Amino acid sequence: MMNVCLVDDQRAVVDSLKNGIRWEKLPVDKVYTACSAREAKLILKNFPVDVLLSDIEMPEEDGISLCLWAKKEIADIECIFLTSHADFEYAREAIRMGSFDYILQPVRYEDVEKALLRVWERVCEKQKMQNMINSQRLFMEQKNHMFDVLTANIMAENWAEAEQLYGHLPELYGVDAEECQIYPALVQVVRWKKLRNDWEKKLVSLVLKNVLEELFYQEKANVWVTGFREDRYWCFIQTTRAEFHEGSCSQHMQQFYDFIEANMDFSIAFYPGEAPQKGEVRQVFEGLLRRAACNAEGKKGVFWENAENLEEEGDQDAVTLAVSYIKKNLSKNISRTDVASYVHLNEEYFSRLFKQQTGETFKDYVMMEKMREAQKLLKNSRLSVSIIASKVGYDNFSHFSKMFKKITDQTPQEYRKVHEK
Repeated sequence: MMNVCLVDDQRAVVDSLKNGIRWEKLPVDKVYTACSAREAKLILKNFPVDVLLSDIEMPEEDGISLCLWAKKEIADIECIFLTSHADFEYAREAIRMGSFDYILQPVRYEDVEKALLRVWERVCEKQKMQNMINSQRLFMEQKNHMFDVLTANIMAENWAEAEQLYGHLPELYGVDAEECQIYPALVQVVRWKKLRNDWEKKLVSLVLKNVLEELFYQEKANVWVTGFREDRYWCFIQTTRAEFHEGSCSQHMQQFYDFIEANMDFSIAFYPGEAPQKGEVRQVFEGLLRRAACNAEGKKGVFWENAENLEEEGDQDAVTLAVSYIKKNLSKNISRTDVASYVHLNEEYFSRLFKQQTGETFKDYVMMEKMREAQKLLKNSRLSVSIIASKVGYDNFSHFSKMFKKITDQTPQEYRKVHEK
């Protein structure tokens, strides 16, 4: 049912409409009346009104102005105008501005009844939409509550309850249990690259959720993230077998880590898990917690299934890994951007960290490593100087010779001659 407010500066017109329209045959609950825009505003401020039926031409303030005010104050209100033939163009402009309909005067009651029935259809659609929004909000609240309870049971090691709750999760997504796959993952913030500032647990959760949703977009995945400790977060990624592509999960997990490391103010240890089958909840989650416990030093990286320690390179810190990369790639034009990306650090932060730990700028360090390698080759090989230059990443022989002399005070030929003696 809807409520209607009749507005006309002539009391006789208002009374005629109120008494002449067959309200009992319309889906109308209450009818309010006003003889000015001011009176109408008082009604709209104090009573719920769905439809404003107003004359356009009124002293002090016209119906269009009243309608604009009403739509600003009451977003869902619908407006129907009463207009004379002389005001027809005026009325059409009012329709363009957002009113629902207009009725020519002198008013026929049946025209008003038809207009009210039409507007009722729109009101019903809006009510359905609002009910849907409310249902979705309730659904999200129930889902959040379910995951909160699940997380609490996991941390309390109430495995029977956790197993039971995990079995009910497909119902939240409206998919068959056999088709539903829910991948858990544990995220641990192990280092802050900058001062923590205003980062809060909820903000970190939101960042993790948004990145995972973007990466798993093609799989039409649902993502839920909760922080259960200051530095730890459970992530749940739900998809179906039909939407899941072989290999995409592990690929997206690695992309997730890479994105966080390259773009966020914090570094993480990331522990992805397999989607547990019936009876496997305890096994999967104990495995994730065990992997985190084995990382007592708080190393960053991706800890895959059955890998309780990082791989050989992952055991090294970022600068050590960068130095190793430089030494293996002296024949290339090594850029700071490339190496920062390789160790998954912000470029500016990597530059500061590199100088802090090596005592040299990145550029100077790379140049010195290239020159040391050139010295070694000049002493221990019969390769031509131009080939040695290319082996340490210099395409321009003249530039190589200039840099070599700058470091050693000798040309490459002089250096070789001295060491031959």
